[in-house]
Amino acid sequence: MGYQPHKKQVAGHLAFLTQGYKRGVLLMGRQSGKTYFATNHAWLSAVITQGRYFVVFKTYRQAHEVVWRQYVPLIPKELIYKKNEQDLLIELNYVKGPVRLPDGTLIEVEHDENKPRSSIQLLGSDQADLHRGFRANGMVFDEYADQNPDNWDAVYKHFFTTTNGWAIFMGTPRGYNHFYDLIQYAKEDPRWFYLEATWRDSPYVKKEFIEEERKEAERQGKLSTFMQEVELEFRAVQGAVYPSFDRKVHVVQYQDIPNLDECSIYVGLDFGYHTTAVIFVAVDKDQNWWVFDEVYGREETLVDIVPRIRDKLAGQRLVLMVGDSAAKDAIETMNKEFPIVPVIKRADSIIHGIDLIRAKLKPRIQLVGKPKPTLFIGENCKNFIRELEAYKYPEDKPDRNPSELPMKEDDHGPDALRYLVLQLKYGVQKDERVPKSTVLSQMNEYGF
Repeated sequence: MGYQPHKKQVAGHLAFLTQGYKRGVLLMGRQSGKTYFATNHAWLSAVITQGRYFVVFKTYRQAHEVVWRQYVPLIPKELIYKKNEQDLLIELNYVKGPVRLPDGTLIEVEHDENKPRSSIQLLGSDQADLHRGFRANGMVFDEYADQNPDNWDAVYKHFFTTTNGWAIFMGTPRGYNHFYDLIQYAKEDPRWFYLEATWRDSPYVKKEFIEEERKEAERQGKLSTFMQEVELEFRAVQGAVYPSFDRKVHVVQYQDIPNLDECSIYVGLDFGYHTTAVIFVAVDKDQNWWVFDEVYGREETLVDIVPRIRDKLAGQRLVLMVGDSAAKDAIETMNKEFPIVPVIKRADSIIHGIDLIRAKLKPRIQLVGKPKPTLFIGENCKNFIRELEAYKYPEDKPDRNPSELPMKEDDHGPDALRYLVLQLKYGVQKDERVPKSTVLSQMNEYGF
């Protein structure tokens, strides 16, 4: 078949072809044979077990322009019944006879000609909404760290409703994001297969080549990227908006959050159709901010989100909600039920708001004990934590203009918090339901 897998690749193949695993994570670096594994595993599975198989890449464009032309020649011509380049779909001929597994073992295979042919299809996760209703016997997610994790819950997990199929999540480190969280889960759950592979596991990669790549990365100031992508070290994302954010410092167990009855409760909202983020903050008497809960609405209206907010606030002493001033209709709708005001914005509100959050993440000298920050996040706020780590500037460059704005990705929760810090820094607009004195009387608690 032209594909000669190394030992780690063989182990990954057999885990799903013969050992019965249904879920797995493969942490594989550059030059480790990751994409070859992903694409070859799909057609091997389609030959051995008749069904529908998918390989999901970050974008359709990547799948089409980078992978398709390389992938089709990998499949023996005698196996291909027909192919559709537009849909990136390959249907296979019915198979009958001995098939060699990646470890050399021969097994007998006989497809049922009364059932649909086996197929392999390449997908782009940027078109996930178009994939609703598909069914799969197996899926491989390539570079899952770069994909939107919401697509799994919203779309892809439903591929297996009637098939009990398998799913493999592959990738290299991209900071402490959703892929990192998935790896930790897979390591602890014996039902999940977990494997790591680097360039050292490939017999086709010369050490001298890797050493030259490392030197070039050092010369360009990109050693951190090299260590992540090649040596599989998880590090903070390059160009992070909040580089000082550290899970070990800022993330706390929920039971370590102060009694909410003794705190002032505030809520920040970032409205959007694809994603609406709601951040719940408790401010204690020592000027510490505790993000104690979150609501993330995915393609939901306010009608869907309001009850979830109401449940989170049940029994709490809410002082104020703050939302994006550009979402006037949403503010008006929310104001029927909660004390909400539009955030006061300045010409430099994004940059200034980011600076205010950075200040709260920075350790401050205490009267007693070690310096510590004044912003903490409960471990239950997984979406917010992920976005704080992933929120970044377009490019990590030493001469970046301080006025450059971050990318409009992974910004929903950070924006919600930014609205809140700006509002509590500069006071509220006139609102009959929320007298200015109500908030201003709390100013000594905010830590600004």
